[in-house]
Amino acid sequence: MKTVIIGGGKGCRAIIELALGAFLKELTLDIECVVDIDPKAPGVLFAQECAIRTSTEMLDAMAMPGIELIIELTGSDHVLREIYRLLPEGVKLIDHTIAHIFWDLANAQEERKRQLLEMTQLELEVESERGFLQSVFDTIPDLLVVLDKEKKITRVNTSFSSFVHKSGKEALGMTCGDVFAETEFNRQWRETTPVLDEVFSLQKPRTAVWRTDPPHEIYWEVTRTPIINPDGEMEAVLCIWHRITERVMLRREIESAEQRFRGFIDSAHDWISIKDLEGRYVIVNPAIARAFHRKPEDFVGKRAVDMLPAGLAKTVMLHDQEVISTNSHHTYDEIIPIDERDYYFQTVRFPLTDYKGSTIGVCTIARDVTSEKDLRTQLVQAEKLAAVGKLAAGVAHEINNPLTGILAYAEDLTDELPEDDSHQKDLKVIIREALRCRDIVRNLLDFARHEEPELKKVDPNTIIDQSLVLVERLPQFRNITIEKNMAEDIPHVKCDLRHMQQVLLNLMLNAADAMKGKGKIILTTEHYRRRNRCVISVEDNGPGIPQNLMDKLFEPFFSTKGTSGLGLAVSWGIIERHGGVIEVDMAENGGSIFRIVLPAMTEEEKPQG
Repeated sequence: MKTVIIGGGKGCRAIIELALGAFLKELTLDIECVVDIDPKAPGVLFAQECAIRTSTEMLDAMAMPGIELIIELTGSDHVLREIYRLLPEGVKLIDHTIAHIFWDLANAQEERKRQLLEMTQLELEVESERGFLQSVFDTIPDLLVVLDKEKKITRVNTSFSSFVHKSGKEALGMTCGDVFAETEFNRQWRETTPVLDEVFSLQKPRTAVWRTDPPHEIYWEVTRTPIINPDGEMEAVLCIWHRITERVMLRREIESAEQRFRGFIDSAHDWISIKDLEGRYVIVNPAIARAFHRKPEDFVGKRAVDMLPAGLAKTVMLHDQEVISTNSHHTYDEIIPIDERDYYFQTVRFPLTDYKGSTIGVCTIARDVTSEKDLRTQLVQAEKLAAVGKLAAGVAHEINNPLTGILAYAEDLTDELPEDDSHQKDLKVIIREALRCRDIVRNLLDFARHEEPELKKVDPNTIIDQSLVLVERLPQFRNITIEKNMAEDIPHVKCDLRHMQQVLLNLMLNAADAMKGKGKIILTTEHYRRRNRCVISVEDNGPGIPQNLMDKLFEPFFSTKGTSGLGLAVSWGIIERHGGVIEVDMAENGGSIFRIVLPAMTEEEKPQG
């Protein structure tokens, strides 16, 4: 249909675009001319670009041959009346009111194009996002599967497909029970189906640990998490199988290492503790706790000042700070009071570091060396006794000869002089003192003589019984009560009974002297099973021994009673030759207690048959 457009505005351009496009299929417009008094109007310029004739004279355009349709777009009623006046017969007219339909159609077309473009772009973005999410889904090494409300599979990742040997398309619509039927998860899935039901009903996540059967023992952490839509409704469940075998094995190794470490420190006789940088106990082994009558857990989280005597706590804190400040190990000799008795400890302290090498605490290992110290003291004492013994033997022989002459001449003079002679008294003093010197010389010879004992199997209780026979009639024991506490099943010892009686008699006489002939002596036999030692104790309720004299008791010629001071030294030598020791301590009643400690006979040493 040959058409003339009168009015070259924006509406003109829109109609030209519709006519040149494929939008107006049912109404074909063949635009012959565009008329506007403004040759620069946008519709006029667009028509010129499209090779359409333009004009500023409406009459010329209407006079064109074959015109079938005139479209008025000026919006002017005056122009519209003029067109009606000049309109050729048979030519149709569409005024600007009806022409708006074309504009609406053009706008609708543009809107449709825009929406279509947006939908296309959105679909591309959705598809891209879907592909990205699936690629992320597939790159996760865990097994992932999404189940709908019917517990049917709607999505799986590559790891899951490889595990069940089914592609994602093959698994769609199946249940996990179906896909696990031929896998190692068959039993675990059937056993944990109620857990999945609980997730659907409660809409809360659940986690469990699965273990596959040996020999290929594998652990999995299984998590089932509900997927909630924007309306707050659960529409699916995400199931995740995360392999934790390495983590479980590592935890086992750590627990085993902790058990070995704990077993080591708990069974150690040494004191072992660990403290943090603030001085708070982290670990304390039972050896420390027992010494202070506590439990190991009583120390944890507390400081030394909270658990130990004030003086010891101060020493511990000073030594710990020295280790921390120097960041190196140190060895200390420490005296630790336990139950009112001082014990000697050799202590090693060293810093503890973390994986970065930073100091995080102090470890302390302390060993009780009290017995070793006592042994060293006894060794020194034994060496002194040996040296004095050699000296005593020589001195005794040198004194004995002139002493014998003095006694002989004094006794001869006594026999020659009358009984009433005034010199008789002096001679008796000479004889008495000479005899005393001879006793001293005899003790010196006994002390110096290393006579090997004649060892026989002897019951420690027998030693006490036979020794009591020797002292029960002595006047020193007339006002002394003797009490016996003897163990019934005490093992035998290998000893010389005569020598043991001499030692026990000497200790009992010393006890009687200490009590000035009035008091109580307790004789006890015990068996120290841990050390396999038999102990014979002599305890008195006398004034006791001053602490400053303890170390001198067994030295030759040391005495507080004006005697020769050889009794305890001789006794020490006898017990030493029997492989034992003599210990001295303060008794609970304030007196003294001497312990003869001898090795107990073992089963192998006992006579057979």
